[in-house]
Amino acid sequence: MKKLLGIPALITIAAASTLTSCTSADDTSEISAPETTQEQADEPTIYRQYVALGDSYAAMGSRDAQVTGPAECFRSGDNYPAVLAGDDRIKEFVDATCASAVTHDITSVRTGDEGFISAQVDSLTEDTDLVTISIGGNDIGFPDIARCFQEATAAGTESDCASKFPDSTELFGPTPEMLGHTYSSIQNKAPEADVFVTGYLPLITENGDCPDAGFISDEDRAWAVSLTNELNELISKIASELHFTFVLPEEAAEHTVCAEPSQRWTDLSGVETGAYPMHPTALGQEAMTQAISEAMSAKL
Repeated sequence: MKKLLGIPALITIAAASTLTSCTSADDTSEISAPETTQEQADEPTIYRQYVALGDSYAAMGSRDAQVTGPAECFRSGDNYPAVLAGDDRIKEFVDATCASAVTHDITSVRTGDEGFISAQVDSLTEDTDLVTISIGGNDIGFPDIARCFQEATAAGTESDCASKFPDSTELFGPTPEMLGHTYSSIQNKAPEADVFVTGYLPLITENGDCPDAGFISDEDRAWAVSLTNELNELISKIASELHFTFVLPEEAAEHTVCAEPSQRWTDLSGVETGAYPMHPTALGQEAMTQAISEAMSAKL
C-alpha cells in the first residue's frame, strides 16, 4: 500500500528539531541515525482516500441522523464509515454504501427509485488506499428473516421462523462464490488498498433473559445466532484468502437486544435506541468504528 506521510499533531518532532539545530557543523557526527529513524517512525500514516462499500449495516445509523445519496441508500451521518472518516489519518472520504445492497450491487449498476445507482466499486480510484465493506447478509435473506420476526411481533405470537426457511447450505447458496468475486473486484480496482471487511453484529443471544425479544422462540434464538455466526465465519475465511482484514468488535454478544438499551449495539425495534429495526444502534456503529481503527493501527 502506498501512503503519504503527514504532519503529526501534538508530538515531539519540534522538540527534536530544536535539539538538532543547536548542534554545530563540527558536531554533526554526534547526530545518530537511529534518532532520525525514530522521528520518522513517529509520524502517522495518512490514507489518501477512504471508500466505504456495503449494505445497510454500514450505511444506516440513527433514524434521526441526516442521510445523503439516493433516497433508498440511507447513508447516515453517524454510520461507521462517516465516524471513521473523522480519523486524522484519513484525508478524503467517499461513502458508497447503500441499504439493501447484495454482492451483485457492489460490482454492477443497480436500479433505484430515482434512476440508476452506480456499481459501488466504481467509487474506487487509483488513490484509494483504504476500503471498508459490509456485505453478504442480504444475499442469504436477512430481510426475509427480519420480516418473519416482525410479523410474529405484530401478531403477538411466538415466532416460528426457523422452520420456514431452508437449511443453511441452501440458504447460503452461491454466497461464498459471490463474496469471493466481490472481494476480488475490490482488489483489482484498488490493489494497494488496505481492505477491512466488517462482520455482522448479532441481534440476539442464544441464552439468558431477553425481555424485549420475548416473542422470539428459543429455537429461533438458537437458529438466528447460529446463522449469524456461520455468515461471519464465512466472510472471515474468504476475506483472509485475499489478505483482507476481518473486523468484528469484541464482546458483541454482550451488546444485543438482550442488554440494557443504553448498552445495545443492535436492536430489534429501535424504539428505545433510535436505531432502525433489526440494525446497529449509534453505539454499535461507534463500536465498529473503534474496532476498525484498532485494526488500522495494527497494520501501521
